[in-house]
Amino acid sequence: MTSMQEEQTSELDFLDHLAFDLFQEECFEKSALCYERMVKLGPDRAKSYYNLGVVLHDLGHFDHSLICYEKARDLGYDSSKVNLSIGMHFLKLRDFKNGFEYVDSKSNGAWRLGKNFDTNEDRLSDIELWEGQDPQGKNILVYSEQGFGDNIQFSRYLPELYQLCGDVTFLCYDALAPALRNSHVFDDINVLDSIGEYVIDLDYRVPLLSVPRLIDATFDDIPLASGYLTETYHKDWGLSSDRLNVAVAWEATKRDTRRSISPDLIQNLCDNPRINFIDIQKGSTQGIDGVMHVGDRIKDFTDTVDILSQCDLLVSTDTAMTHVGGALGVPTHLLLHYSADWRWFTCDMDYSPWYESVSIFRQKTPQDWTSPINEVKKNFSILLNQ
Repeated sequence: MTSMQEEQTSELDFLDHLAFDLFQEECFEKSALCYERMVKLGPDRAKSYYNLGVVLHDLGHFDHSLICYEKARDLGYDSSKVNLSIGMHFLKLRDFKNGFEYVDSKSNGAWRLGKNFDTNEDRLSDIELWEGQDPQGKNILVYSEQGFGDNIQFSRYLPELYQLCGDVTFLCYDALAPALRNSHVFDDINVLDSIGEYVIDLDYRVPLLSVPRLIDATFDDIPLASGYLTETYHKDWGLSSDRLNVAVAWEATKRDTRRSISPDLIQNLCDNPRINFIDIQKGSTQGIDGVMHVGDRIKDFTDTVDILSQCDLLVSTDTAMTHVGGALGVPTHLLLHYSADWRWFTCDMDYSPWYESVSIFRQKTPQDWTSPINEVKKNFSILLNQ
């Protein structure tokens, strides 16, 4: 290796570390500049093209991002990883057909790796996987995978699958199954939290998040946006009878930094004496001063449904609570990261096509939660004066 090549390699290594650190700090523009420099120094560096695509996607430069992904794939970068990102690109832009095809079929299951993936697939491996075979007259087992929010969001497609085949069993996480059973929307679905001996009557199996692809779901025809969980009023949660009751949640599982914010910011939100704020955050190490905490009383999603049914409003980051609120039709204010998950689509949308009751309050710039929180506080004033 010549001295010039050694210098170039040293610069590439430096830029690689710098770009990653900047990305972690959400300095996306500066991170992109580093990766662009790396591409120029080593045009055969497939990983640099891929990483540049990721950063450009976060910046909303979707056309250029897609070009980088395709270049990375052409140069031999991990095709499963690239196809997953291409799928997320299409889903973000509301192209369900291409999006689900890439993430669910062409990524070799990459979007399931590292998630809360249900190992039921191992137990049920003797049942034939449904990949679009004629479902008429068949009993199809759909099983939970990934997070609770994913299961709430995509369970809306189970009645449509039922119309195609006539017999659907949903093997669901035990914390969520009772809440689904309580909903008339799922009256025709056999919701189980354990499989027992029932496996002998099944024709096909399929993970829940594969269902949209297999039934040709589209953005323009998202079902049950008005809600599909059933309100309950079983417990006395000690809510106010003369003030607005507003539930708050701020932390996603595993403290995902794009889906969680500091409790101190929520503290600033909860300063209106005309509102009774209720902290429904489970497992948090830091509560909200002066706010009633009920998170430790919530045992499963029937409790979550029950308390949100009795609230006037939910304010949450991108957590499972948002999906419960939306699926109940409870007015919900979603505090959303600058570069949020694909399911909330692009930054021009302040509403959710998944849930009619959800309003979106997005970061205008990376790291700035002050603006969306102030917007929510302004909306409090509107609600109080109605």
